[in-house]
Amino acid sequence: MAKKKKTIIGAVAGSVSEAVASAIDAIAHPGAAANQAEAAAADVVASARRAAKRATRTVVRRSKRAAAKSKRSIAARKGTAKKAVRRAASKAKHAVRKAAKTARRKITAKKAASRRKHR
Repeated sequence: MAKKKKTIIGAVAGSVSEAVASAIDAIAHPGAAANQAEAAAADVVASARRAAKRATRTVVRRSKRAAAKSKRSIAARKGTAKKAVRRAASKAKHAVRKAAKTARRKITAKKAASRRKHR
C-alpha cells in the first residue's frame, strides 16, 4: 500500500508504482492472482447474498408489522362494536325501565283518583 504523499505528484507516483508492483506480482504468481480474483468474486457473491437476505428480512418484517397493525385495528373495531351494542342495550333497558315507571305512576294515580271518588 502506498504511503500518503504530501504532493499530488508524489501521490500519483505512489499509486502508479503500486499498480506496476501489483501487475508484476500477478505475472510472477498467476495462481495467487487467480485465487485473489476468485476471493474477490466470492466476496461480491456473499455481499449480494447478504443484501438479498436483508431485503427478504425487511419485507417479512414490514408484512408482519402490517398484519399486526390490521389485527389491532380489527380488534379495536370489534371492541367499539361491542361497546356500541352494550350502550344501545343499556339505553334500551333504561327506556324500558322509564316507561314501566311512568306506567306504574299512572296506574297508582288512577287508583288514587278512583279511591278519592268513592269516598
